[in-house]
Amino acid sequence: MADTSTSPAPMQGLVLDGYSPAIPSPLNPHASSRTPAPAPMPLPREQREKKDSLKKRESNPNGSASASSLGKRKANAAHAYPSPQRFNVPPPKPSDFDPPKDDIMVSHEPYPLEMPDGDRQLYKPIELAENKRGYRYGRAIADPLFPHKQFYRSTSPPPHYARLSFEDADRWMHFTTNALITTNEKGWRMVRSNVCAREGTTYFEIKVHRGVPPEGPEPDAQGPQPHVRFGFARREAPLDAPVGFDGYSYGITDLRFETMHRSRPSKPFHPKKTKGKGAKALAGAAPLPVQLLPQDQHIKEGDIIGLELQLPSLTLHQKIVSGVYNPAVDIGDGFDQPSYFLEPGTEPPDTIRDRIPVAYKGNSYFEVLDHVASKPMEVYADRQTPLSNLAAALTNQATASKDVVKVPPGPNHEHASLRTLPHSAMRVYKNGVLIGTAFENLLAFLPPASAPASAPSKTMGAREGFDDGIVGYFPAVSCFFGGVAEVNFGDGREGFWAPPKHLVATPTVKAVHGLQPSGEMAGQAMGVDASGEKKGWNPGRVCRGVGERYKEQIAEDVVWDIVDEVDFFMQDGGEVGSGVVAGSNVPAAAPAVALGAGRGGRGVKEEEGVGT
Repeated sequence: MADTSTSPAPMQGLVLDGYSPAIPSPLNPHASSRTPAPAPMPLPREQREKKDSLKKRESNPNGSASASSLGKRKANAAHAYPSPQRFNVPPPKPSDFDPPKDDIMVSHEPYPLEMPDGDRQLYKPIELAENKRGYRYGRAIADPLFPHKQFYRSTSPPPHYARLSFEDADRWMHFTTNALITTNEKGWRMVRSNVCAREGTTYFEIKVHRGVPPEGPEPDAQGPQPHVRFGFARREAPLDAPVGFDGYSYGITDLRFETMHRSRPSKPFHPKKTKGKGAKALAGAAPLPVQLLPQDQHIKEGDIIGLELQLPSLTLHQKIVSGVYNPAVDIGDGFDQPSYFLEPGTEPPDTIRDRIPVAYKGNSYFEVLDHVASKPMEVYADRQTPLSNLAAALTNQATASKDVVKVPPGPNHEHASLRTLPHSAMRVYKNGVLIGTAFENLLAFLPPASAPASAPSKTMGAREGFDDGIVGYFPAVSCFFGGVAEVNFGDGREGFWAPPKHLVATPTVKAVHGLQPSGEMAGQAMGVDASGEKKGWNPGRVCRGVGERYKEQIAEDVVWDIVDEVDFFMQDGGEVGSGVVAGSNVPAAAPAVALGAGRGGRGVKEEEGVGT
């Protein structure tokens, strides 16, 4: 809380000669009143409310503007503490309280798209609010238990598990009804999952159903051939491009089994182990490329590829994006440090969700001004930016720009969007066997490393520096001219197809490797570090399936919906809503306030066990 104490203001200059107060006082009874009192300022003229024309009002049956973008809604004044913006929206209709409708999926015309064996058909979702550049959408539902946050809370349509997201996909992507298999008949297009990795180690698998043939690429093939790519992508990565196209995604190609980042191919490598600690150990030496066997030169139809993403704790991540990371001191992954401990200069963690409920095609959505590519990231991803020889490139430049990349990305880079995460890596497996490390020191994603564009988003209500809880790395799949891929997030009945041994003991891991959660694996699950000392829950040292993040995200949405309701409840003076929802007989009681009132204000952290 800011200090509200006052202190005498210093003198700004000498008193002018002949100055006397306008009104005599006991300390100066002979003062003349030749200095007139200042005239009062005229009252400001009240601004007229701009109303729609009669023709526009008649064309809208609801009597209000039909625009549904967040920028055309007027937000309330800012508060002294971080708090979500409140927008002027109409009250919910009775139909807004209905459960979310199932997604509508139509067959491809004129010929249906089918799996190679013809067993299943792939459909195109329609009538969805698709995520576009600058805007992001998530399902919402009206709930009478949240009157102070305008009755709306988060929800999701079936199927209720970790899967590919219909809203977060290019419009040309097709899916099976279980949302786990995807294809595309055109050029490169991408789809992200409905869960994201933010910290710790997560794992998922991809099976190629149509791509490079089992006997290898066809050298005499006529025309484009089907291909797939997969990896992890952030929200800023474009959906009309493959994974690894820019700096916001990291991908693996099926052809030549290459890693792809910024559209620059490379090879998996074996990281060279270092014995020291600190900055020198993090720098390491040049990695050793993996020498692939002849049968592993390509990812072919029927291959199962496992991708493992390791990220440091959000505590360490917050230090990096706040600019207080010290490699000489912060030598660990951050999971041994309490999340409530903040070093001076570190921004406190909080989840602020500026979103507005809108109606589209019979469903309710939360509309959000999404993160977009920053100028330093565009320069970093440009093919004319040679990271290996930036000094020469800067010398040849005629004029220097504030967005120019002077040094390669690192934890202490001058641009927040080009800061990297120590102890982060992406490893790739093929049919259960570790091939190597695809990437190390991935780019940070917490704000301000991810932020809305300065224009026009700022003029439309966007605020920088806030984490909305779904910022991270999403499993992503790209398809090209009929390539078909299936994802497995490990939360199905059969579990993973070919999991690594160090994965937390799931039924599939036990069946494949004959393992039980004992020894080193049990120690990791209990949160025991390498020294044998119990440090509590350390997700960074436990490899888990991506599917476990689905329940965690549901729990996080529930917690933050309650926290937002309590926040607005306190802003309204602690008065419990007692009205009736407009147009319905649903009482607008607020027992959710009592449930969340004991959790404090903004900045509350999720409790362990929520949603389990």
